[in-house]
Amino acid sequence: MRTVNVFVVLREHPEDDANSMPAPTRRERLRRQMSRDVRAAAREVITRQGVEALTLAEIARRVGVTPAALYRHFDGLGDIVRHTARGIVTELTHQLQTAIEGERETDFAARLIAPSRVFRRWALAHRQEFRLLFGTPMVAAGVAHTDVTAEWVRELAAVWGAEHMRLWAARPYPILADEDLDPRMRRQIADYRAATGVEIPLGALVVMLSCWRSLYGQVALEVYEHLTPLITDQEPMFELLMLELVTRMGLGAEYRPPEGLRAW
Repeated sequence: MRTVNVFVVLREHPEDDANSMPAPTRRERLRRQMSRDVRAAAREVITRQGVEALTLAEIARRVGVTPAALYRHFDGLGDIVRHTARGIVTELTHQLQTAIEGERETDFAARLIAPSRVFRRWALAHRQEFRLLFGTPMVAAGVAHTDVTAEWVRELAAVWGAEHMRLWAARPYPILADEDLDPRMRRQIADYRAATGVEIPLGALVVMLSCWRSLYGQVALEVYEHLTPLITDQEPMFELLMLELVTRMGLGAEYRPPEGLRAW
């Protein structure tokens, strides 16, 4: 998703398109299967051994080919990382969007908090994948990490940005005026808006990105275990953060804690 606006074109006879497309050749089927196998092998290495163990040799060994054979399907390790990460981002954003759609359209607080909770649970259950997407770049992957970052920035902007636009349209809240923003920030936030399509005032975008900064920081502390063993159960701290963030947008009274956790 490159923008937050999605248009679906319904064809009158969709079967005509399917019938008009030639069946893939055996070579094409094998190529597609090899691509899937390589991405699955890369994902398994990341999950079981960590991103540092991801090498062409290890992927080739798992797939049952030589490292040189991988170049028939990918441009190198960076290209494999790029495609593998794209699949992970798609998986994550699907879960985030599903969480949003499970809440009432008018429950703005819930539609912002639900995907945040899912993001935290996903990160704790997929620590190595989190490291690939949001952690230190892999040296071996080269410039692929820049592409990976650009990919998830746009994907996550599409998920949360759509909800921030809906909230702003219905219930705008106090923000900094454009002239009150540092010129450097104003320019970069405007570039971000143009790149993501999140069409809200710059000050509201600052709030949205500040929320992401706080959410990421809290989740990263848990993923990398920076507060353990002194604090082992960080859900109460996470929920306090959720309350603080939605309060900033005038939604504090609508915050609901998860079952089993007391409200403040």
